[in-house]
Amino acid sequence: MSRLICVSRESEGLMGLVLPEEEGASRLLRVPLEQLSGPGAAERACLRTSWEHLGRARGATVNTLTHVLRVLLHTVAGEPGPAPSLAHPWLESPPPPHRRTAAHPRGYRGTIHQPPKRASPEVLDVRPYLLHRATVRALLEPLLPHVDEALQRLGDEGLSRERLVLVRQALLSPSRAEVALAWRHGVLEERGAELPASLVRLGCLLTPGSAADFGRLLALRGRLALDTHPEVMSLAARLLADWGPEKGLGWLEIAASLVPESQTALLTALFQAKTSPFDASLYDPRIEAFASLQADWRVYYLRGRASGLSSDFLLSVFRLLDTLGMSRDGLPHVLPRSSGPVPEEGLLDLFDFVGPGLSNAYILVWLWQLCGEVPGFAELLVATPWRSLSAEAARLLAGELSYFWDSLEGRAREWGAVRRLHPRLLRLLERIPASHQPRAVRMVFEVLGKHGAKWSGPDWLESTTFALVERLCRPPFATVDRFVSVLEPLLFHPSPEVRERFSRVSVRSLLRLEEGCSRGDLVGLVGDGMRLLVARHAPLVLEAMDACPETLVRTAQLLGTPHKEAQAALLADFARHPWVREDPFQWPPGVLAASLREHCVDGVESPLPRKARLAWEAGEALTPGQTERALRLASTQLPRLRLQVLARGVLEFLRGSLEADVSDTRVRHALQMARLVEGSNRRGLRRLLNHYFAGERDFIVHHPESQSWFARHPRVKPKTWLTGPVLCRELPGFGRVTLALERDALEVLRMGTYVGSCFGLNGLQAESAAAVALDINKRVLYARDSRGSVLARQLLAISKDDTLVPFSVYPKSAAPALQALFLDYDLAFAEALGLPLSDGCEEPEVEFVLSSSFWHDGAWDFTTPDDEMAPTSSPESVSQP
Repeated sequence: MSRLICVSRESEGLMGLVLPEEEGASRLLRVPLEQLSGPGAAERACLRTSWEHLGRARGATVNTLTHVLRVLLHTVAGEPGPAPSLAHPWLESPPPPHRRTAAHPRGYRGTIHQPPKRASPEVLDVRPYLLHRATVRALLEPLLPHVDEALQRLGDEGLSRERLVLVRQALLSPSRAEVALAWRHGVLEERGAELPASLVRLGCLLTPGSAADFGRLLALRGRLALDTHPEVMSLAARLLADWGPEKGLGWLEIAASLVPESQTALLTALFQAKTSPFDASLYDPRIEAFASLQADWRVYYLRGRASGLSSDFLLSVFRLLDTLGMSRDGLPHVLPRSSGPVPEEGLLDLFDFVGPGLSNAYILVWLWQLCGEVPGFAELLVATPWRSLSAEAARLLAGELSYFWDSLEGRAREWGAVRRLHPRLLRLLERIPASHQPRAVRMVFEVLGKHGAKWSGPDWLESTTFALVERLCRPPFATVDRFVSVLEPLLFHPSPEVRERFSRVSVRSLLRLEEGCSRGDLVGLVGDGMRLLVARHAPLVLEAMDACPETLVRTAQLLGTPHKEAQAALLADFARHPWVREDPFQWPPGVLAASLREHCVDGVESPLPRKARLAWEAGEALTPGQTERALRLASTQLPRLRLQVLARGVLEFLRGSLEADVSDTRVRHALQMARLVEGSNRRGLRRLLNHYFAGERDFIVHHPESQSWFARHPRVKPKTWLTGPVLCRELPGFGRVTLALERDALEVLRMGTYVGSCFGLNGLQAESAAAVALDINKRVLYARDSRGSVLARQLLAISKDDTLVPFSVYPKSAAPALQALFLDYDLAFAEALGLPLSDGCEEPEVEFVLSSSFWHDGAWDFTTPDDEMAPTSSPESVSQP
């Protein structure tokens, strides 16, 4: 809210000078006194009464002097200007001497002579005398005989008599002492009459003050340029008003010691820091060297000092960031709660080793923060042999060590676990090849840290985890972990038998399982399915890991797709299946054959060898030896058989009433997309699939909204836009590559899954793939090799202003030759459409047609030098189907 600084005497009347509500305002606001509200209303009313009385003063009376002094003591003169020509009021000339005559040579007229009576004083508006310091003395001169009585009245009203003594001295002083300065600050020197109005106004905020306070303010006049720098004057007024004279003057003196360009910055930072008032002696001038690099650092420093953090601790993080040339925007919003020793030399060496980067800057700041908050953390950083690790492993380990800081509850327990396990992890990393050290770090913290056991797992978990990590983090396993979350249900299983059996799973089986989890966005589905399967059928999972890990991954991925209630129902049905309740290969051959004929349909394959299966289906008998061998071989496929039964149940649930062939991988993908797509496009996608599987493959093209879009864009030729050209070219390393627009909706939905982008199955933006399938103004361009495999893809769209908009080619790692081929296609397609091609410099608006949500990462900026994209290839072949 606005804060009253002082009351100014101006020709318009008494004006309140207030600080505006906006913190960045550089000038005081002038508000008529009668419009002000809030505390001090009675005093302001009394002041207005005196001002009105002085507009009709009658003579040099004690009453007039009382009102004059009340106004002078509680107001300041207005803006300086030339002094007006005003005579002394109420001073009469002496009476003329009696005239001498012959009868009265001495001018005496006799005892009966009566001279005329003196006239009553006229009513006079003396307020103009109060507008300028030079005329105030003229007004006071005829009133001085009444000084004592007027001061007595003011004292009776409650004003400080001690201060009123100073006022009397100023009034009776032969020098030009300022009455108001004597009252407020005890200043009786003549220099008070020469002070600028801005400084006098600022001095009002020192009341009740002392001559020493005003002297400190006066000493700042030139160094802060208070007379000529209204922004500094406004900041100083706000500081004195909010923080009081004692602390405010200290900070003004600190500001005055800085170069002019930093004075405003420091005073502004004090308010941006939003702290309670604290002593200026806490300010360390060394921060100015860093504040010149980043203004926010000064604010952060002030907040830290106000909260009790040491200056050395705060300055250490600025030195680190500046020395390493890291981002200057990574300081945490939440200040550390305490200070501590920071191993600057060790941290500089660590981050010189791992390299720069925005994420590394955040890690550095978090480590610094923990050095202050966690006793012993700095010692752990110093004791870690960072350069004995690979650079990536060192970066990951530093990052993981910094992550537990945000858990305010249980920090002591978590720090105790980290401190205990850290030496053990370092010994483990010594035994692991450098190529796999990053994977080992990530796996340990993923399982035991805040994403897994939260540093509070059972006693056996640590040993089990370290043993698994040492087994998986070396060739022939990949250097990047993709499937630790898939294994966690077995690691955390309460049964020692399950954990022991899991530890004996062969390397070959684990490798095949890892290969099945190579797609990061699908691993989440596999992990969800594995948690459900391990909780209810852990032996089956372990058997499948050895016998059929690929089938296990596919089934777990499918099981992770439905909602929780459906998953529970599907697993309950699965548990009731006769092949799950019993071992069917212990049944008589006839019963087994009948059961296989009944259930081996819709993706469930018979486990019998072909010869035995054909013989039993034909009703032929096998010899006992042949039967025994057939059953022995088939029994090894029991885990696969059971998982296929479960997968069939999930697919039947996802298919629902649709007439869809779930044996088609495109169909299975579309059914999963329809379940997993979140947001407003889910309903539209389900409607599209209903029509697609009912045989209406051109449902989107003929939809009224699509036709309406074509009507609004008559420049777009429907046939050309829907079919597009076909471009074929021989590319070194790829062979024959064909680019063509995709017309099948199920293939369109795979645009993200093919290239591993966030548009893929279970991706963060899977609903955008649905938008491409739903909207007629969006198309997918696939590059396929001679076998039909997708090499890369590109999203194309028509903007609202009829521009062909190409989006980035995915995967981002696509070879320059492939990207150049896409550019050639885009140019040819734009020419065929007769539309301009967006170059990505501006973001054209792409409309929604049937979708209501669509995310993309911006139009493709293909404006790279030609020699970077131009391939060496045979002449292109472009045709129109």
